[in-house]
Amino acid sequence: MSDKLGLTPKQAHMKELIRVFISEHGYSPSYHELMALSKLKSTSGVHRLVHQLIKRGHANFIDGSDRSINLID
Repeated sequence: MSDKLGLTPKQAHMKELIRVFISEHGYSPSYHELMALSKLKSTSGVHRLVHQLIKRGHANFIDGSDRSINLID
């Protein structure tokens, strides 16, 4: 059994944006890049969605690193 919680459509979309960005660039996106990709109007909206992914067990941060969003599959 997985410890992950399900995602809302917006959360799932944000996770997919992060996954594609990492696949294409080799590093995780900044909040500003995610804001542009998701068409959100502020980085606070990105922050909220990223932290929801973390809370639900789908992502974490790599300590001591910029661009540190790490997806958990």
